[in-house]
Amino acid sequence: MKKILSISLIALSAFAYNLAPAQLKTIDITKTYSGDTYAKEQVMVSTRLMGYIKKINVEEGDVVKKGELLFEVDPSDIYSMINQARAGVLQAQNAVLMAELAYADAKKDYDRFSNLYKQGSISKRDFDKMTLNMKMRKSQVEMAKAMLAQAKAGLEQALSQQKYAKVYSPIDGVVIRKLANVGDMSLPGHPVVILANLNSVQARAFVKAEDVKLIKKGQDAEVYISALDEKVPAQVSSIILSGDMATHSYLVKFKFLQENKDILPGMYAKIRVKIGSKKEVVVPYDALTSRGGIIGVFVDNNGKAEFRPVKILSQDGNNVAVTNVQAGEEVVVLPPANMTDSTPLN
Repeated sequence: MKKILSISLIALSAFAYNLAPAQLKTIDITKTYSGDTYAKEQVMVSTRLMGYIKKINVEEGDVVKKGELLFEVDPSDIYSMINQARAGVLQAQNAVLMAELAYADAKKDYDRFSNLYKQGSISKRDFDKMTLNMKMRKSQVEMAKAMLAQAKAGLEQALSQQKYAKVYSPIDGVVIRKLANVGDMSLPGHPVVILANLNSVQARAFVKAEDVKLIKKGQDAEVYISALDEKVPAQVSSIILSGDMATHSYLVKFKFLQENKDILPGMYAKIRVKIGSKKEVVVPYDALTSRGGIIGVFVDNNGKAEFRPVKILSQDGNNVAVTNVQAGEEVVVLPPANMTDSTPLN
């Protein structure tokens, strides 16, 4: 047994361990918050017509392109309006024709009476009556033409309403709410669907009251979208200083610095915000190990391993900031599972 133990000690002493010095570095201080993505811009799509909804082409959650047909309103009422407007135009045209004929007759009578008056064949009273009649007929022509113009404008308006029977998406977006169904009455100004603009997607999170003072507009952040397994750079865009009375937290919004069409409203997000920096002792991440359920590192203490329990403060790439280790001390990188205190390192 003594011979086996001696061989094991010789093997351990002969093993070459990789040591790395602990370094004092300036590291970022970050806070991580749970949040989600949302659309900053929403569009409530309605129709200008009153009528029954004939067809709806989208459901909640559908992604739509600008110009895509969303829904249709039954145009029967519009056709009725158009027919009435056309009948009004015909009636006005007939009125103009009748007024112009009456004016033409009055003008002939006026010309004839004018010659007779000059010859002294009729009295001034009779001539004035004829003059008044001509002027009245002329004003009736002008009135009839004005009514015709009004009727034509009504027809143009009725015809223009046809295009509002089909409602198209004004933006690239996603349908977040459908507020009506086929057969429902559509009213002007009442939204049928609500779209979220996919080009305006941002992230948001509720921040504890004690952290609000640490966050400023324009501050750098990183948003991790778990559904996409992607980290996206962002900045604080706004801080809503009206807190939630129940949770004593404040809403902070973040804008993405890179365009990503795959990010949709409603995705879960973990948002890491840089709130400052400070100097800390860092060691390689691979120096971390566990003994008896305690996280620590092995430090070179005069050529022998010494296990030091540590607290991890933060991670910076392949390094971690820890406590209980001094800058300049050397730690064992990738310590073997059988390493213990006093294991020779030389």
